[in-house]
Amino acid sequence: ARHIYICDHHKGVIQSARSKRRRKDSEEDSNETDTEHPEMDLSQLQIYTLRRYKRHFKLQTRPGLNKAQLSDILLKHFKALPVSEKDVINNFYYTVKTDGNKLDIKNGSDTT
Repeated sequence: ARHIYICDHHKGVIQSARSKRRRKDSEEDSNETDTEHPEMDLSQLQIYTLRRYKRHFKLQTRPGLNKAQLSDILLKHFKALPVSEKDVINNFYYTVKTDGNKLDIKNGSDTT
């Protein structure tokens, strides 16, 4: 079996997230769900990054949007994405190991 190792920093980040989740799950005594999400300001990103995100997800927008309008549309899309913790960790791990960028990969082949 091939063993793949990650650096101590990223291992600590993953373990910290897991322990926080366990604490949160064990501390929840009520049936309330935590729907609060951290606020994100996509307008702080470069316009190139916003356009790249739009192109990657093949989002249709009207032409001529300014940066603020585009970031608002992309933020709505981003918040609507379903998230699987296992998939996020696996993709993060793959990206770190291959020193790549998920947006650079098209149809399962690396474009670099």
